[in-house]
Amino acid sequence: MHMRPSRRSWRIAPAALAALAVLTAGCGSTGAGDSAAGTAATGAGKPFIALSNGFIGNGWRQTMIAKFEAAAEQARKDGLIGKYKVVNAPGENSATEQVAQIKSLLLQKPDALLIDPSSPTALKPVIQQACTAGVKVVVFDSAIDAPCAHVLQNSFADWATQAAKPLLDGIGGKGSVIVSRGVVGSQPEAEMYETTKKILAEHPGVKTVATVTGMCDGATAQKAVLGVLSSVPKVDGVIGCGDGYGVAQAFATAGKPVPAVTFETNGRALNYWKDNKIDNGSVAVMSDPGQSVAALWEALDLLDGRDVPKQLTFPIVLVEQKDLDAWAGALKPDEYAAWPWTRELFRQQVEAVKSGGEPVRPPIPSAAG
Repeated sequence: MHMRPSRRSWRIAPAALAALAVLTAGCGSTGAGDSAAGTAATGAGKPFIALSNGFIGNGWRQTMIAKFEAAAEQARKDGLIGKYKVVNAPGENSATEQVAQIKSLLLQKPDALLIDPSSPTALKPVIQQACTAGVKVVVFDSAIDAPCAHVLQNSFADWATQAAKPLLDGIGGKGSVIVSRGVVGSQPEAEMYETTKKILAEHPGVKTVATVTGMCDGATAQKAVLGVLSSVPKVDGVIGCGDGYGVAQAFATAGKPVPAVTFETNGRALNYWKDNKIDNGSVAVMSDPGQSVAALWEALDLLDGRDVPKQLTFPIVLVEQKDLDAWAGALKPDEYAAWPWTRELFRQQVEAVKSGGEPVRPPIPSAAG
């Protein structure tokens, strides 16, 4: 996933300059790091890191690329890498287009290839081609059917748990809820929905009065929820997967009070939550666009010969009421909350994965200053 099709209609880039850099790289043209550090004088002997992104048309993906480029540029300045390049496959999450662009990237002989994949299966042959050529491959944001690749992702079960439990606790463990599902038919959504059902079964005082398909997308969820509001009684909460801004608009359009919802983690949604003084058990939770930065550190550690597990699970981003002001004040409208993974924090999380210990919790904006 990151719920693959679910982010397609989410909104545009977090900042004009970041968006320009991303779109410049979008169709296989020179990326920011490639133009800045492509000379032999600056890149001699240092790794070339390439990133292939299967889809660019939503705010989460734009944030993910912007975070990677900022970290990669700093890594270049620090002498950790020679150059980097981002390639965003055009179109609607097409595996065929992404495969073609990865093949083009491989001709440029990167030392490591990071992939946010358009498909968990279709990229297997080209990933094997990269591994056979000696390229270190790190897939992030999704599982992948490619045994030679290292995989870094967030837990979909954790995502569903944090979308439901704090909300149900916030409404006092009783009342009526609507469940807004994601991309029905996908493996991640099935895992999330099963988790949601288990949590609801633990709350016998909560009744599910409707289930809709919101695609983890505010605009889609707004239409879906609005379509059932006239036929359901009072609603105390809507359990979703990052579509709460649209859900809130649906209730406002229907002239009903906004219940507890699962907001997306971008600045627009968080400031709506804050400005409207919604204090009813709402949360914001989504996967972390900072995975791209963690994947960069993983690639460098693999190139250095460090022991890194083939499968890494990193923490999702959860924004609760107590942290709302800090996050809302730090994000632009279309920018998504991302953990600030430094190389040190990445290595701490790797050790936590190895030992089965508590996951690392990077600082939220207020703690980071």
